[in-house]
Amino acid sequence: MSDQLFSQPGPIWPELRVTLVSFLNSRPDPVQLLALGEPTHSADLFPAWRNRLFELLVEDHGFRSVALESDILAGQQVNAYVTSGEGHVDDVMRTGFSHGFGATPANRELVAWMHAFNTGRSRDETLQFYGFDPPLEWWAPSPAASLLALHAFLEAHLPTVPVNCAELEQLLGPEAPWKNPAAVRDPGQSIGDTGEARRLRLLADDLETLLQTETPHLATQSGFWDAQLSARTATGLLRYHALMATPTPDRMARLSGLRDLMMAENLCAIREREEPRGPTLVFAHQSHLQRPNSAMQLGDLTVTWWSAGAHLSRHLGTHYAFIPSLTDAALPQISGPAIPQTGPSGSATLLTPSELAAVRAGQDGQLIDGALFIQTAPN
Repeated sequence: MSDQLFSQPGPIWPELRVTLVSFLNSRPDPVQLLALGEPTHSADLFPAWRNRLFELLVEDHGFRSVALESDILAGQQVNAYVTSGEGHVDDVMRTGFSHGFGATPANRELVAWMHAFNTGRSRDETLQFYGFDPPLEWWAPSPAASLLALHAFLEAHLPTVPVNCAELEQLLGPEAPWKNPAAVRDPGQSIGDTGEARRLRLLADDLETLLQTETPHLATQSGFWDAQLSARTATGLLRYHALMATPTPDRMARLSGLRDLMMAENLCAIREREEPRGPTLVFAHQSHLQRPNSAMQLGDLTVTWWSAGAHLSRHLGTHYAFIPSLTDAALPQISGPAIPQTGPSGSATLLTPSELAAVRAGQDGQLIDGALFIQTAPN
């Protein structure tokens, strides 16, 4: 296999290869989004095995894209590099990922492998890279980039647009007040309830509505998918800022829920775009991909919300599949005799829900479709 970069020459991860075939063949419908979850962002083991799984999915099962929990707008820089060699890999890793994920060695390996794989291939065969997270942390930037990009697209293709660029720029103002980190804990520090922000929400809604009503014409124009992304991002960021300015007890839960809703909308758009070419592997923290309520602890506050996976499962049904990642180190906490030993150190296998029958609460076999079990120590 000439394009192997994650593996040694010869048969690669035979047990994972065999169980992957069995898993995909057992699905009631073809998988369009295969969501692989990691239990923590702090271990490179999980994205490393994601890379190996992606190689098998590409080589054996026709997958042609991967979507990571990273800024969808910044991810366009990564895609430009892996598809056409645009830019320098060091710059791409520094600015093409959010949350500091560009520093993850496995992500650099993924980018290098995709770039090498795509060399000399046609557009239909190339691998596409996506982020699917909105461009935010707990704090959020101004919607300026997305809102102005949407306005520019509409102005280029329609005779009239309900607002001019100068008015948008005046309402947006400088970036710093939007990105104020103090607004995360103090709603009074947020710009989201100012008269300018409320006016921008109305105008962004008008522009998105215009994009939708004119879709029969605009969908034939170059850049339409990006304009849809700009519309989703601009309206989503303005909603997020409005929530940041709302002093309610469930504020953090609503912010978390809105972020995951934006994730789900982005993944639906990616799936629609990529479906003619092949399925997509999705990779993120398991809390963003699972079907039941997600929860996390922020000091004394327990935050619960519906994840992107819950929305995707409802929208795509059995075309969406979720598999969390498990390791042998976690076996005493999460499994029982039904979990088989997978062999030598450094191997992995896909387990079926029936093999996870002994899994405890939080990993209900009815709510997951399998699990990537990683053997890290010799039997």
